[in-house]
Amino acid sequence: MTTAEAHTLTGAYALDAVTDVERAAFGRHLAECPTCAREVVELRETAARLGLAMTVEPSARLRSRVLTGIAATRQLQPAVGTGAPQGRPWRKRVVIAVSGVAAAAALLAGGIGIGALQSNPTPVTQVAAPAPDALSVRASGTDGGSAVVNFSRLRGEAAVTAQALPALDGGHAYQVWLIGPRGAQSAGLLHAGSGTITTPLPADVDRIGITAEPAAGSPQPTAPAVVRVALT
Repeated sequence: MTTAEAHTLTGAYALDAVTDVERAAFGRHLAECPTCAREVVELRETAARLGLAMTVEPSARLRSRVLTGIAATRQLQPAVGTGAPQGRPWRKRVVIAVSGVAAAAALLAGGIGIGALQSNPTPVTQVAAPAPDALSVRASGTDGGSAVVNFSRLRGEAAVTAQALPALDGGHAYQVWLIGPRGAQSAGLLHAGSGTITTPLPADVDRIGITAEPAAGSPQPTAPAVVRVALT
């Protein structure tokens, strides 16, 4: 992968729409390119914000059509030949990637999934207005990296985005915790130092923490938080 080609993958990488080989190569590129690293962070934050800013209420009929269509739709593109890349100029590809982030975030917020984008062209028109109380808070990690939490108390939702947390071995993963008077409640696992989890936000939760846990997850935190975000 050339440097010019790597610059075009920020949007696809932010959506986890790359192969394992591309992910590894682009990860090496990110360590040397602050511009791409910053763009990936911004694209992930955009996806998280859009996930809270809009909701979609698909009909039962639409869901049935999507699931039926998935079974008959090829999910992978045909293999590309080994000739010279015929891609678009990188600036145009970045614009397309940003549009993909927005579309995926909108569909995921409504529980349709990306398969609906591929399998069903029916336009979705039932989009709610942005949450009037939406807030975004960031905290730095104890050993590097950071986390951003976009949340709405009115909607009872939060999107937690980890950014460049230290790499873990294969036997461990990062676990996100909702913390309040009732203690810590798991919101899910992140199997890399970057990624986003969208979760319901109980009214009494006032902090969100991320800890390194066994890869299968833990019922309660077993290690100090590498990042703790106060929801103000």
